[in-house]
Amino acid sequence: MLEAVAVSLRRGAFRLEVSRFEAALGEMVAVAGRNGSGKSTFLLALAGILYPEAGEIRLAGGPCLPPKVAYLPARAEDVVLGARRVLEVALTLGLQGRAEEDPEAVLREIERLLDLPREDLDDAAEPTYRALCGLLATGALCLVLDEPTARIAPRAQAVLRRAVGRLRAAGRIVILASHDPELVRLADRIYRAEAGVLKSDSLEALVGSHVLRRPDFWSEFGGAEVADVLREIWTS
Repeated sequence: MLEAVAVSLRRGAFRLEVSRFEAALGEMVAVAGRNGSGKSTFLLALAGILYPEAGEIRLAGGPCLPPKVAYLPARAEDVVLGARRVLEVALTLGLQGRAEEDPEAVLREIERLLDLPREDLDDAAEPTYRALCGLLATGALCLVLDEPTARIAPRAQAVLRRAVGRLRAAGRIVILASHDPELVRLADRIYRAEAGVLKSDSLEALVGSHVLRRPDFWSEFGGAEVADVLREIWTS
């Protein structure tokens, strides 16, 4: 279980108050809100990068810090270490003092878990896939993802939504900030950041108040994974 209790965060002149936030093993939790509402500030605190002025953030009864938690920023290319997935994994293992492990074997396991497509260096989403491989190589219990589907094509968005679901099914905690209603609708819990406060909310309320656009009509026919395919058929 990850818990944030009576947390007060400051980032520059901005302050965010969190009375209570929870995420259990095998859950996906979405944090939504308008730009500048504090989503990324809260994720940085969950990742152990920003320290609360007050309150406590705990993961599995202890501090919420790496390697128990791993963080993916909105620009995945800013944090990737290697030029290939296997190098990303090898460098991660080396930094953790696990250089004796076979990076190719570790990568194969991660690719199976996430159900990633074959590596394609021309794919604009490849830095995100590569960064995820590095994060999973740490053995993190909790993955914190900032806008993971924001800067990639629809087909890659479907891959990421599927990967998030598989991480949850594998017992990981997945916490993400997103404007993507197709991703937020998969969450077990939803929180909204607004007016300096983080509180529990629902997809319906977020759509109704225009924080999120309406979920994709096409997804109703086959899930987010095939929504882009149906849309292309209809519009071609």
